[in-house]
Amino acid sequence: MVKKSKKSKSKRVSLKKKYKIIRKVREHNRKKTKEAKKLRLSGKKKVEKDPGIPNDWPFKEQELKALEARRAKAIEELEQKKAERKERARKRKLGLLEDEDNSKLSEMDSLNDSNDFAAVGETRDSSDRAFYKDLVKVIEASDVLLEVLDARDPLGTRCVDIEKMVMKAGPDKRLVLLLNKIDLVPKEALEKWLKYLREELPTVAFKCSTQQQRSNLSDCLGADTLLKLLKNYSRSHEIKKSITVGLIGLPNVGKSSLINSLKRCHVVNVGATPGLTRSMQEVHLDKNVKLLDCPGVVMLKSQENDASIALKNCKRIEKLDDPISPVKEIIKLCQPEQLVTHYKIGSFKSGNVDDFLLKVATVRGKLKKGGIVDIAAAARIVLHDWNEGKIEYYTMPPNRDQGEPSEAKIVSEFSKEFNIDEVYNTESSYIGSLKSVDDFNAVEVPSSCPLNLDETMLEDETQMKPAEQGEGAGNPAEVDEPMEDHAGKSKGNSAASRQNEKLYAADGMLNTKLKRAEKKKRKKAKKALASSDPMDDDYDFKVDYFKKGDAMDAEESQSEDDEQVNSEVPMSGIQVNE
Repeated sequence: MVKKSKKSKSKRVSLKKKYKIIRKVREHNRKKTKEAKKLRLSGKKKVEKDPGIPNDWPFKEQELKALEARRAKAIEELEQKKAERKERARKRKLGLLEDEDNSKLSEMDSLNDSNDFAAVGETRDSSDRAFYKDLVKVIEASDVLLEVLDARDPLGTRCVDIEKMVMKAGPDKRLVLLLNKIDLVPKEALEKWLKYLREELPTVAFKCSTQQQRSNLSDCLGADTLLKLLKNYSRSHEIKKSITVGLIGLPNVGKSSLINSLKRCHVVNVGATPGLTRSMQEVHLDKNVKLLDCPGVVMLKSQENDASIALKNCKRIEKLDDPISPVKEIIKLCQPEQLVTHYKIGSFKSGNVDDFLLKVATVRGKLKKGGIVDIAAAARIVLHDWNEGKIEYYTMPPNRDQGEPSEAKIVSEFSKEFNIDEVYNTESSYIGSLKSVDDFNAVEVPSSCPLNLDETMLEDETQMKPAEQGEGAGNPAEVDEPMEDHAGKSKGNSAASRQNEKLYAADGMLNTKLKRAEKKKRKKAKKALASSDPMDDDYDFKVDYFKKGDAMDAEESQSEDDEQVNSEVPMSGIQVNE
């Protein structure tokens, strides 16, 4: 018998066999890649075969029973959902489902309103107060204030209280009215409004650019006139100085768009949504003019209803609780033929808002689940069209009473500084190019009254400041503490701090704050005493020895006080009256 060789077998193969193996592997990989691509394009996943439960697993029977139970439960739930869908379809045909859903929604809304009403009110008040603070900062920092008004309703977007704040801020403040969106009104109405407002304050007509690119903005009317007005004021003094111009007004009147138009590039965010500007913004127009953009303030008195505020685009339409009430006002102001032509709907009953919104929702396809008409969504569409100028309207100035106080003195004083006559002469060129009443399909609506700020919302802050000053003068603990301790804390305004002050004021209570303040006083006095001693003088036993003894006594009393503070810190649940 031939013995096997103990040497390792050679791995050399012929080239034919070698390249055959390489070709087979390449074809196999290509086939797998092609199949994976087909599965990926078809969106199907390769289902791997379930290996099942091994026969030698000891708990195979229990697992099979549990699996069967899960399958039966899934089938039962599927059948139950199918039956519920059929029942809902049957109720929908009978019209019972809408009443049931409305009752459930009303219950949920009542619960949510009761829980969230307080929180929403607090956040709204805090945001309004924050915007009011920015408004005060802009008024204080500006030399010239531009109050931006909507040319469609200048009186309705004018705030008399803000103008009074500007006049009270100082005699060097100057206020100029700016009529924006002049392309949305006929030139006859614009000329009358300019004449009406120029009897009180300098007024400039303006039309912002509405292009979306970041540079080379065009189609802007009144920019040269406004810049000339500001440059005249900067040159009115003996020395040419740089001025700060603040933009104030209601939300969405075009303050940020005005800055972009003057700068001729996109420097601040703009949009049709009111309240897009959340804080004061500073933009340098050139070396002599600096612009301050202020967020719009809507702190109106309770007599101003939500419907009139919504028609001025001062609030977000998505956050309106009742979007149907403003649409009622629109139907009262506009002619039915204008609305029928704009929305391409059939005729509706005059003054019937439900019939009008029903037809608008049907045409625009605003339907809820089950084919129910969404009237609220249709009302928001109408409000968007009103605020964006798609439903054209304008107002005419009211007749001025003879008994009204004249502002001729203010106008004459401002005309010298701004050189108004020269500026007004350049306006006629672009005002004449505007459309007339015959070219507009707009409706004339009555002008609304000027707005007033709700100053009662700011009483808490104004009363808080003198109270803080009084407390700081009477409590030495607050006077002597450094400013670093108050950097991240409130200045004694919270309820907890007031409660602690009452506890510390009671008889027999140890005021730890006062002890710490006295300790810091002693440390400061000790340092001052050490620094005041001359180091190069001769040692005098009668003087220096007694000073040293007094310092040692002070240190001992200080350590005793520290032990007393650490051992007698009052707890939160103690009773004040013994």
